[in-house]
Amino acid sequence: MSDFFKKMKSVFVEASGEEASGNDSTVAGAKEEATPPVASGHHTSVPAETVTRVEGQQSDQFYKVLFDALERNNQAGFDYLEFKKALQALDSLVLDEKTRFLSAFAGAQASGATVQQLTDSAAIYLEVLDTEASNFRNAVEVQRTRQISNRENEVKQLNNLISGKSEQITKLQAEIEEHKKMLTALDEEIRSAQSKIEATKADFTVTYEGLVKKIRDDVDRIKTYLTK
Repeated sequence: MSDFFKKMKSVFVEASGEEASGNDSTVAGAKEEATPPVASGHHTSVPAETVTRVEGQQSDQFYKVLFDALERNNQAGFDYLEFKKALQALDSLVLDEKTRFLSAFAGAQASGATVQQLTDSAAIYLEVLDTEASNFRNAVEVQRTRQISNRENEVKQLNNLISGKSEQITKLQAEIEEHKKMLTALDEEIRSAQSKIEATKADFTVTYEGLVKKIRDDVDRIKTYLTK
């Protein structure tokens, strides 16, 4: 775990009394719809819509992705990230919020920073996070096609095969039963893949929205407390 990740986590997560789940792209215990019975002769695939919507958790995995993006785009000089670290350093003092912001800004001014520079750099970091979110959503759709759509097409093909061979029950019964087992396994893979993707998407969304909200809240406070 990089020093930058540790510093950013201490500033944005631990300083706020939150704790990332650190899970690996899936939500433990995510609920799924029960497997539908396989009807004799014809198989009904499990539509993606039947997978229960999962609630995301803040994740170290995605914090690392987002913090790495911030590190790659870290602005020169005393910017929003340095200001955020300065604020966090004042948490141990018994100060009201406005006083903490004013005190942190006094140090920022000593380094040549202005309110405009702080808000402009925060805006840049929000754009960076937005780009990461867009890239993530695109990757999710690629995985959805690769792991679900292709399998759904295979399910349709196998359904057609079963329907044709059902007319030759006596001769082909063993083969039909084998195809049913294949379909059941494919349904499990589809639901498992769907659950993992939705959990991953939900974890990222919660992590991303939580981080963006913190930055936007800070920007609002900067404008409230530091702009005359």
